Amino acid sequence: MNIGIDFDNTIAGYDTSFREVAMEKGMIDRKWEGKGKTELRNNLRRQSNGEKTWMELQGLVYGKYMHCAEMLPGVANFLLKCKAQNHNIFIVSHKTEFGHFDPQKISLRQEALKWMEIKRFFDQNYFGIERGNVIFANTREEKVNKISQLKCDWFIDDLPEVFEEKNFPLDTKKILFAKFDENTIDNDITPIDNWSDISDVVLGYTIDEDVIFWANHLIGQLIKKIEKISGGGNSRIYRIITDNGKLYALKHYPDRHIDARPRSKIEYNAVRLLHQHNITNVPKAVEKDEDLNIGVYEWIAGKPITDPTVDDFEQTIYFVQKLHSLSKNIDGNDINPASEACLSAKDIIGQIINRLSILETISENYPELSIFLEQTFEPLWIKVKDENYNLWPIESRENSLPREKQTLSPSDFGFHNAIRQVDDEVIFIDFDYFGWDDPVKLTADFLWHPAMKLNPELTAKWKKAMLAIFSSDPAFEPRLNAAMPLYGLRWAMIVLNEFLPKFAERRKNAREAESYDLDKSREHQLKKAKHYCEKVKAITSQVTFA
Repeated sequence: MNIGIDFDNTIAGYDTSFREVAMEKGMIDRKWEGKGKTELRNNLRRQSNGEKTWMELQGLVYGKYMHCAEMLPGVANFLLKCKAQNHNIFIVSHKTEFGHFDPQKISLRQEALKWMEIKRFFDQNYFGIERGNVIFANTREEKVNKISQLKCDWFIDDLPEVFEEKNFPLDTKKILFAKFDENTIDNDITPIDNWSDISDVVLGYTIDEDVIFWANHLIGQLIKKIEKISGGGNSRIYRIITDNGKLYALKHYPDRHIDARPRSKIEYNAVRLLHQHNITNVPKAVEKDEDLNIGVYEWIAGKPITDPTVDDFEQTIYFVQKLHSLSKNIDGNDINPASEACLSAKDIIGQIINRLSILETISENYPELSIFLEQTFEPLWIKVKDENYNLWPIESRENSLPREKQTLSPSDFGFHNAIRQVDDEVIFIDFDYFGWDDPVKLTADFLWHPAMKLNPELTAKWKKAMLAIFSSDPAFEPRLNAAMPLYGLRWAMIVLNEFLPKFAERRKNAREAESYDLDKSREHQLKKAKHYCEKVKAITSQVTFA
């Protein structure tokens, strides 16, 4: 097939660079809280001489600051699948030679080609696109004529005006890189707002051979065998065996149009940091590709920990102790807060309110969910929110906990993310949520996580150990006691994520499709949420959670 693709805002994304350049040039205030290129454009156009300012900004972003552009999520995977299937890629862009109001006369086309060079578009060992297959047009009409001459089977563009040109070839299938809008979309245009779905439509679903192709390019070794590992709730995980017998774990993280967090980068950097500081009971990082959204790690042989022993517990406690010691001995300014960090009472209450409001907007479609929210969760939430906010130490009720009292945390931490090796050493895995957090959250989540089923003896042992590790903070214990019911209700909300369309899509994508029953899963998760509420009721009458 001949597949044509637009460049700006279809392959290359500029939301971040538009914002940063506009701030650097004083076009907007650094406190501006808008999002995306469209909102910024509208903001500038409302200003005096705004249209000129916007055109000047475009020239800067597409020219001098082109190196700041990002490849949009999923593009790299799509291009490598095209290469594996021997399809021809043509990039056809309506891009003038020079930007407006640019006294330096920087060539926008040459800057775009430099960006593609850096991103390995023309590398025969990577995307392998012929440089002559990148075509720039002076007008939209010229662009459409090029598409016709190339006899493109598909063309993908973010602007509907391209498809509305009278000479657009009738035999070329049209994909508009945008969300569906019934007011602007013609019947012969397919609107898709993410590259993962575009890939499915144009090239078919991702199969093991695609993953092998990606892995070969990433680790530079021939893959002999690949095996998908079941059980990953979010990422796709594969066991890879190379021709020379080496074993690796490959993680394909959730599509960033669903989950925007740079999880491949976070996890790779986290485990490298830990190994650098002699915390070695985590996998070694081998390689990552943020554009492909995959990471490769050493394969950890062993078994899941379904029935933790006292020794497992001791190793886990020691691991937390080492993490906290590391927290005290590094600068850490280049490490972000952990995913959904809760550094104050305000944070956790805000997270629960946000999750509740989202579920309420869709609950009319699910009668059982609606009944649970109205009759069980909300009355309990009103009581717990006010009482435990007032119990929370004042230092971090509204303001973030000081950095010196925070700890580095895997965030999603527990025996569900650990492997016991044959020598009984426990290896901790999954660090794609890693970052700074309140140790209270690490402590509470370990106990509340649905995969953790601890008896009272182990629960008490965990609390005692955490109180010892974080004893330098006199507010840790009262903060923990105030937080425990709130974290229980937070988990009641989290387990209902299965009702959210995007989350359900991600979960189904990560699992074997034929083994995933969404209706049964939602029923099961609703039972969990009810159980959490019962447990919160049971502890709210106690002074502590032990």
